[in-house]
Amino acid sequence: MAIRKDANTLTVAERAEFVAAIVALKAEGIYDQFVLRHANAIMSAIHRAPAFLPWHRRFIFDLELELQRVSGNPNLGIPYWNWPSGGANASMWNDDLLGGDGDAGGVVRTGPFRAGQWTVVNSSGLPAGPLMRAFGQNGLPTLPTQAEINQVMAVTPYDVPPWNMNSNPSFRNQLEGWVGSNLHNRGHVWVGGSMLPMTSPNDPVFFMHHCMVDKIWHEWQLRFPNQGYLPTSGGPFGQNLTDPMNNTPSGRIGSRPIDVLDSNALGIIYDGAAPQPQPQIPLIVVGANPTSADIGTPGEIDVFRFEVPSFGPHTMYTTGPSDTFMTLFGPNDPNIEVTSDDDAGENLNSQISRNLSAGTYYLRIRLYSASAAGNYAVGVRAAGTSPTPTPIPIPDLVVDGASINAAISAANESDVYRFNITTEDTYTIQTSGTTDTFMSLHGPNSQIPEIASNDDEGVSFNARIRRQLPPGEYFVRIRHYSPFGTGPYSIHVTRG
Repeated sequence: MAIRKDANTLTVAERAEFVAAIVALKAEGIYDQFVLRHANAIMSAIHRAPAFLPWHRRFIFDLELELQRVSGNPNLGIPYWNWPSGGANASMWNDDLLGGDGDAGGVVRTGPFRAGQWTVVNSSGLPAGPLMRAFGQNGLPTLPTQAEINQVMAVTPYDVPPWNMNSNPSFRNQLEGWVGSNLHNRGHVWVGGSMLPMTSPNDPVFFMHHCMVDKIWHEWQLRFPNQGYLPTSGGPFGQNLTDPMNNTPSGRIGSRPIDVLDSNALGIIYDGAAPQPQPQIPLIVVGANPTSADIGTPGEIDVFRFEVPSFGPHTMYTTGPSDTFMTLFGPNDPNIEVTSDDDAGENLNSQISRNLSAGTYYLRIRLYSASAAGNYAVGVRAAGTSPTPTPIPIPDLVVDGASINAAISAANESDVYRFNITTEDTYTIQTSGTTDTFMSLHGPNSQIPEIASNDDEGVSFNARIRRQLPPGEYFVRIRHYSPFGTGPYSIHVTRG
């Protein structure tokens, strides 16, 4: 298992392995793809916004997987830049790891990424000269201290409206550096040169820098286990808990904030600490009286689990005076979302009725308002005893066939369709109508892996995906762009 270590503590062999892996990725062109992934993301979608931390966690996680691949070492972890001990004289800037500061003109001429050995690229992927650095010369001559890090570590909640660089109090905004001690931003400015623009991943210290940022978030999550990610909903698209994040491709893990919140589940370990034990998740007994619970702190999210022994219809519900919002995950994976609901139960309670296959399921319960607290009870009941219940059907789309007319009739609703192709070719899936739809494509032969998503590539606010697809069964999920939006639409699939 990979352990992310303080870059200054790496052995000679560990330094050589890390550098060799970075150089190998550069030679393959993979490293520059990471530079472009960051450079061509929408600035306001991955910075100055709640998704800043999950977006970059997924980003460095993906690079770590590539480093492990080219090195052949599944235990290779990205080292982190420990700012309090990472000044210009730190060993991480020695010739055997990162090399040092730039010369009088800013050009890096030492170490493995020096001029003549390493060429940066611009946002179009074209060569743009040597790596540049200017330690402490851009108005911020010092790096964050441990006292400043400790101060930020005490801030709650995760984030608050208006969900931008003015959010306060906000752990995310303090760590990013727009208010408070200025941690993340200061690191970029202190290095200067190639670390200043959106192409900043050109400098390998970028990944060590964001590994330190992630380490602080990881430790904050352990300190405040009931302080969940915010916003869960109601924020800008791409920033809510289950929104797909901008310019984040499909991969081993999902592309939403919720998919990267659990460091332990991702196998992320930082030096000096043993793997954290998974918290005990309360068990709901199917058919028993509801379990009493409460949201004691605004933004808190409660998690429960229940066991389904065999396929059948089940109802998950809450009771009580609080306006709850429920999300169902599983089977056997707390990160695979099945569906969610706000007010299908009595009064303002949430309720989900669905056919479930055998396995362990997880319910996340929060209050509809991120600023509210209150009590509730949650339960699960099996609905009926028929040995062969009828599953919820998935409508079939026929390639080059007639459109299907449908509608998003409730907040947070999503519709699922499937279609089969027998010949590899380019296929176009699109919606039409007046509703602002969002589309995701999954497959082949599974509803879980997401291979593409789109918002407004179609006419007006319609979604459209055009993609080369091999034979297989594919699934299309349609929802409204707004979590509260409803409206009619049509969907069809064409070849070509």
